[in-house]
Amino acid sequence: MSLRLLVVEDDAASREFIRAALAGGATVDTARTLAEAGTQCAEHDYHLLLLDVALPDGEGDAWLARQRAIGNRAPAIALTAELDHARRRRLLASGFVEALGKPISEQALREAVELRLAGSTRRPEQAALWDEVQGLSAVGGAAATLDRLRGLFLDELPRQRRTIVEALENGDTGALRAVLHQLLAGCGFVGAGALAEAVQALQARPHPGPEASTLLERIDRMLREAGR
Repeated sequence: MSLRLLVVEDDAASREFIRAALAGGATVDTARTLAEAGTQCAEHDYHLLLLDVALPDGEGDAWLARQRAIGNRAPAIALTAELDHARRRRLLASGFVEALGKPISEQALREAVELRLAGSTRRPEQAALWDEVQGLSAVGGAAATLDRLRGLFLDELPRQRRTIVEALENGDTGALRAVLHQLLAGCGFVGAGALAEAVQALQARPHPGPEASTLLERIDRMLREAGR
């Protein structure tokens, strides 16, 4: 089945640029307003939405929330001419899988779309490791605090991984449970939901096996993606 994308953009030049950049590998529908976008979504199932967040008939994040409420789960990329760190975090927290600043190069646009399309079909063990909504909620919406806590969390992660491996090798259930308890608590403060799930699975079955392998793989991926 071919991919189908929806571009919601009121500026004609921007809309055509995005449509043409993505048309080679997918069917690309366009809408000028949120009302048109709603009609399109009622008629078609989309693999990805690309949405200007400031449209003549409303804000993109509020529209996306309404779409989620009626069952539209298509991943959505926010497009905005005013993108800074704080705004990007707010858009991600509101449900967008990515936020892109305009203007954007054709190559960067394609790469972002390809990444998110791949992410929508990833296996569960490849799911996003950081949950922005959970993380920001834990720190009262303070993005700078969340970044600092994640840095501290990542600093501790290699030591915790070594302790887990040693406890598994030595059959030391007590040491394993202690480090897993510590790791799980940290996950809650930084929005590491996927890692927390793997910790809980190993807590339920605390010995070498698929649960241990999944946890170690997720730790390794988290460290790798953070450049640690």
